Amino acid sequence: MKNSIPAGMNRRRFLATVGGFAATPLLLQAFNKQDSVLTSQPYAQSNDILEYNVIWDKPSTDASGQMPLGNGDITAGVYAIEDDDLYLLLGKNDALTYQGDIFKTGLVKISLSPNPFIKGKPFRQVMDMKTGSVQINANNVKIKVWADANRPVYHVEIDSPDEISVQAQPQFWERFDHCLFNNFDVTEDDIQKTNTDNPTQDVRIERNGNIIWYFDVGNRSVFKEDMKYYDVEEMIGKFSDPFSYNTFGNLLESSGLSLKDGSLMGKGRNFDIRIHSQTKQTPVVEDWISAIEKQAAQPLRTKADWKQHCKWWSDFWNRSWIFVADNTLSPEQKEELDSEGYKSMREGKDGAALVTQSYNVFRYLMACQSRGRVQTKFNGGFLSQPLRCTEENKGKLWVNRQEDGTLLSHPDDRDWGRRFTFQNQRLLYWPLIASGDSDLMKPFFNYYFNLLPVRKAITQAWFGHEGAYYRENIEPTGAERDCGLSGKPPKTKPGENEGKGYYHSYYFTSGLETTAMMIEYVKYSADKEFQNNVLVPFAREVLLFFDKHYLRDDNGKIRLDPNQALETWWITINSSPDIAGLQFCLNELLEMNVGTEKDKLTWKRFSTEIPMVHLHKIEGREAIAPALEWKMEHNSENAELYPVFPFQLFGVAQGTQDLVEWTMENRSNKDKFDYKCWTQDQIDWAYAGRAEKAQEGLLHRFRHASTQCRFPLYGSKGPDSCPDFDHFGSGSVALQKMLIQCKGKKIVLLPAWPKDWDVDFKLHAPENTTITASVKNGEVRHLKVTPESRRKDIVFRK
Repeated sequence: MKNSIPAGMNRRRFLATVGGFAATPLLLQAFNKQDSVLTSQPYAQSNDILEYNVIWDKPSTDASGQMPLGNGDITAGVYAIEDDDLYLLLGKNDALTYQGDIFKTGLVKISLSPNPFIKGKPFRQVMDMKTGSVQINANNVKIKVWADANRPVYHVEIDSPDEISVQAQPQFWERFDHCLFNNFDVTEDDIQKTNTDNPTQDVRIERNGNIIWYFDVGNRSVFKEDMKYYDVEEMIGKFSDPFSYNTFGNLLESSGLSLKDGSLMGKGRNFDIRIHSQTKQTPVVEDWISAIEKQAAQPLRTKADWKQHCKWWSDFWNRSWIFVADNTLSPEQKEELDSEGYKSMREGKDGAALVTQSYNVFRYLMACQSRGRVQTKFNGGFLSQPLRCTEENKGKLWVNRQEDGTLLSHPDDRDWGRRFTFQNQRLLYWPLIASGDSDLMKPFFNYYFNLLPVRKAITQAWFGHEGAYYRENIEPTGAERDCGLSGKPPKTKPGENEGKGYYHSYYFTSGLETTAMMIEYVKYSADKEFQNNVLVPFAREVLLFFDKHYLRDDNGKIRLDPNQALETWWITINSSPDIAGLQFCLNELLEMNVGTEKDKLTWKRFSTEIPMVHLHKIEGREAIAPALEWKMEHNSENAELYPVFPFQLFGVAQGTQDLVEWTMENRSNKDKFDYKCWTQDQIDWAYAGRAEKAQEGLLHRFRHASTQCRFPLYGSKGPDSCPDFDHFGSGSVALQKMLIQCKGKKIVLLPAWPKDWDVDFKLHAPENTTITASVKNGEVRHLKVTPESRRKDIVFRK
């Protein structure tokens, strides 16, 4: 294979036409250097990614037709309205209100005259993943919108062949007090009701020829009330309030425009309109204003900054990649990808191309919104946007009726409100380990680790023992609003669990899975600083909670009671997720030889007290059970598969794929929600080595779209939200596990890969290892292992 693709031939067609030598894989046979004919280097990935851009050939009709971009901290939904103007809906990672809702920072309207967006005029809008930009060519007027990868500023560059008039100004909408989905049960009435009928609004000022606008949270915050509610008032002085006096907003400026009548206006052929964004907690708003003015005053070298911006994105795309092609289709059948939304399912014969686009667009979206202070959210992240709604949506979302009678959701609102629900959040970040995106993982780890002092204090105050428990909805304050009727786990005694609680009553698995993710990150990255300063102290407190919280049985083994298996089985003893999580975390930590000597002795003792994951027989064959005992089903998760993923005790690499397969065949909930959202069937089929099942599920999963927005890769509402990012995170993990599974030093290549899919990929593996390979018709045509010393650890599964 060659680095370049012949002119006029797209990458998918190129893959279907090239020839080469093959190395025949054998069942779990070690792959040696002499087995491979290394005929080439991999493709230039920054060129490949262009094949999967989203492209529109006409303007949008309303604000639901947005195209996303971002630099990890600031985001924008870009949309040009037919017969109207260009708009940027702006978001920022830490634009938090007084109780944790994340608001938009503003909306900018840019008007051009003569108007290039007139109906019927030539138009092309591209979400260019290669450069992290949105590029528009409207009647020969070229517009490039980008959020600088290295500083918090947006650029709107306009290049016209003829002189045009340009007008730029912020637009405003009426802010609400809070998302309708939010639950207020653990906050005091005066905090809940203050100003809800007259909520805070944006402030707009003009200074030094620029337009500045901001949202000032003021001294309102639920932080103190949260700490009082959990009987940890001492944390008020020890832990910073994440909400009070938070101020966020923007500054609009352009050297080619002048301030006149409330807008930046001017005439010319070339413009660079810049929007600076900032969040700052300060009781003096003038401090925020001075800070953003100082930021905007720093010299910008747009051409040089664009070059460095493009370098960041080039480096990002070259960290890892996956490109899949269907080798059963002729070049003529390899259809172009459908980029239009407002439909429930994406059609098109080339499902492999659709899977590739879904994987890469999800990775692009995570790069756009996961380099800031706060982890991004499963329910739209910082790219949430107005959605087309029906009358039945009213009551769950703030909606606005448009002039044509249609309903659009409020720019600040979202399904599931402010929640950081862990069952969903985790799936955004698991795939970033194998893709080598450590910088994108930091906000996730920091979010939970930085709350450790509060979680320890709450655990001690509520349960009266050491350690730290983490449940589903952990707020930025460390509290658990939206986590049951009281926001506190019941103090039920062993043997008295009657299942009368809530979905999260005895569901403490989140802390174990976060620990497991930290362990995997350290194994892959060899980041010793993170290992010693984050993983070890976090694992110490999470494991200590389980050690102190539960009794032992007559054999000296821990007996998890009261207990539940995720949100599904409300009455359990020794649920498989928790037993597997304890086994995995303790065994891995001991094998890694980390922690103090006291930690090692404690973990070694505790590991001997963990029973085996319970197995049971179905039709004479063993399968993994949800728990030692289980009853009262309420949700649709497969708790019996958590020992497979995320806790990786069973699978192809462990030699137990048959056990996983039989468990999958008899799982409690099969393909629930039509393969959507946080379900992980395709991940588990990959661990079972069932390539055709994983492939079928991915095709079905990634065909789902949304009738509520134009962008075709935001996932659909139900059971969660639109945009639904955990939907794509789960599919991304599955695709990675179809290519590589690891156990100890062993790296199993192609453990569940279908023969009718060709693939080029680069993925990361433990011990700072990368695997770059090309596969055609089930045979490896290229393999590169870095470092070379790890080649001996590669094995194949036929």
